[in-house]
Amino acid sequence: MLEGYCLLIICAAPLAGQTGSPPQQHESVVVNIEVPVRVMKKNAFVDGLTLADFEVFENGVRQNIEAVYLIRDKRILREEKAAGAAPPPPRSARHYILYLDLKEYLPKIGDALDYFFSDVIGPEDTLFVVTPVKTYRFKSEALSRVPRPRIAERLKDKLKTDIQLGNSQYRSLMRDFYRLEEEEYPAELAEVKEMLLFDLAKQIRDLKEITESSVMGFADTLKSLDGEKHVFLIFQKDVLPEHEFADDRQMELIKPVGFDVEKIKRCFSDASITVHCLYITKTPGFAHNPMNQTRSVVGFRLQDLSADIYASFKEMAAATGGMSESTTNPNFALRQAAEASSNYYLLYYRPLDYRADGRFQKIEIRVKGEGLKVTHRSGYIAD
Repeated sequence: MLEGYCLLIICAAPLAGQTGSPPQQHESVVVNIEVPVRVMKKNAFVDGLTLADFEVFENGVRQNIEAVYLIRDKRILREEKAAGAAPPPPRSARHYILYLDLKEYLPKIGDALDYFFSDVIGPEDTLFVVTPVKTYRFKSEALSRVPRPRIAERLKDKLKTDIQLGNSQYRSLMRDFYRLEEEEYPAELAEVKEMLLFDLAKQIRDLKEITESSVMGFADTLKSLDGEKHVFLIFQKDVLPEHEFADDRQMELIKPVGFDVEKIKRCFSDASITVHCLYITKTPGFAHNPMNQTRSVVGFRLQDLSADIYASFKEMAAATGGMSESTTNPNFALRQAAEASSNYYLLYYRPLDYRADGRFQKIEIRVKGEGLKVTHRSGYIAD
């Protein structure tokens, strides 16, 4: 499972550092850098480009392009190489990771899984599905033995169960909060009640913690996989209960991002992982006070705990050449992201002065033409 493997990597890192390694030598070596590039015009993929239409810059210095491959529907339709160039052939194996951080099961997620198994996963591909409880891995051999619709149905059943289990404490705290809110307290104990409600709200806020080590471990695990890596982060927003606290308490309930966003962006870009971030804006049904169905809370909105996390993941997606979308329809958004992962150019270039100095090298791809939107990973770490 991915979680266990991440833990192994995180735990092994200090041990590797304990060996007495000699000082790092900055040697010039020959490497080929692989960059998936998506070129769009008015939301349509542009597939008529040649090697001469691309320019590559590393840290502002123009580089020599070795080869350009056109990938459509995950197949190589066209390839073009510079004279004397011998870049490595594109890898056919792909790894798809569906990270489903859901608070309730949504039928449109089931539709998205059906589409993924029928139209996205190829015969050599591997699929990881991460739920609120566990990770499921579907190897290419297993996908070839069992009918895809049957696998999808089994997975949907497991997902429903995992979502219930993974959010049981969230639902329980919400129920406790609203029960307490409806209790009658004497006027002189109003502040005591407010303190108890505030304590429950803080418990809800702290239920989930996304740490830098867990995100970095996830990237390291994916980096170790041979082949292309396409990650679909699909998460539903976390909210606090419908209650308006005093301003100072309301500010204390704001949950800041607990990791270095720039560091995470560089790490995922270096690993050549394409990340698509899909944010489901539908509020979980259990987050609403059932007693408020007949009386509205005028002028008050549920406090979104995940807005800053989404903003950070959106930056991460952009740094890897992926797309971001906030939506109430995860099926449609996932189809768009999957299409982006199936149609692109694969570009290879050889850095003019490569030095394994551990620094981040910024990549910029320019394409000749007007009105084009070009997306690609932001760079790599020279190690």
